[in-house]
Amino acid sequence: MIPQLRLPAVLQDSTAFLEGARNVILQWEVLLPRLIQTALVILVAIIGYRLLKIFLRRLVEREYAEEDPVEKRLRQQRAQTIAGLLQNVGLVVISAITVLTVLSAFVPIGPMLASVGVLGLAVSFGAQSLVKDIITGTFMLVEGQFAVGDIVRLGDVSGQVERVTLRTTVLRDLHGVVHTVPNGEITRVSNMTKAWSRAVLDVGVAYKENIDHVIDVLKSIGTELRRDHDWGARLLEEPQVMGVESLGDSAVVIRMAARTLPQQQFDVARELRRRIKNRFDQEGIEIPFPHVTVYWGQGQQPGMIPAPAHDDAAAHLS
Repeated sequence: MIPQLRLPAVLQDSTAFLEGARNVILQWEVLLPRLIQTALVILVAIIGYRLLKIFLRRLVEREYAEEDPVEKRLRQQRAQTIAGLLQNVGLVVISAITVLTVLSAFVPIGPMLASVGVLGLAVSFGAQSLVKDIITGTFMLVEGQFAVGDIVRLGDVSGQVERVTLRTTVLRDLHGVVHTVPNGEITRVSNMTKAWSRAVLDVGVAYKENIDHVIDVLKSIGTELRRDHDWGARLLEEPQVMGVESLGDSAVVIRMAARTLPQQQFDVARELRRRIKNRFDQEGIEIPFPHVTVYWGQGQQPGMIPAPAHDDAAAHLS
């Protein structure tokens, strides 16, 4: 038998160390380009997303040059809504491409994509409501039913639109409560600030007043509001007095309306009410209000000293 030669323990350890170091160097030579590629992909994704935000911001700012206030607001709202949607979609697309590109540098993603496709097909059967939300949201955006900043009523929920996506619409009501409404559940949209708004006031006066004089006073108030420097900019035309709306139980109701810029109808209505009250006080025009008369019964009024009881028996004896 030929005896086997054994290397000394020191040489065996050195050989194992060198072999391990060589393997590490080989792995690092393979790993380093992949890490550099990953860093470059992430850097390109960040730059791409920032460029998208800059482009969308300039797209919105470009709409501010419109002179007509109504058309300017419509273009701004449309641009803000589309910009917000494109930013969300862009973030999702860039993130998905980045993740797939990074994974492809380390592992083969072909089988993974096939598995994800089968899983997506299985999930799609249970995501019919999500598909309905996306389709409905797409049609709402294409048709321009409402935009960010509009005050709308969606079913039994109303408020100002804060955000619109393909899946949901976010509203904030007067009390600050945020409502998230799935687009698939929206069957009717009531937009209260589409292009322009209208402030409608029903003013009640006493039957004894001269209605023609009251109408002239209301017209004068509308003219003054239109000529006002601050309030006139919120009106699209001079407020109109439409005439007698109804004959109530205790008042003659006269209707007045003013066409305003979107979302300005509430402030204009409050200012008109203030001016009407002050002017009616100056003109001596009575605004009727309900009166209640309380009957306490004879001798039952609070604070009254009851009369002493009449003693018929004593009077009869005397």
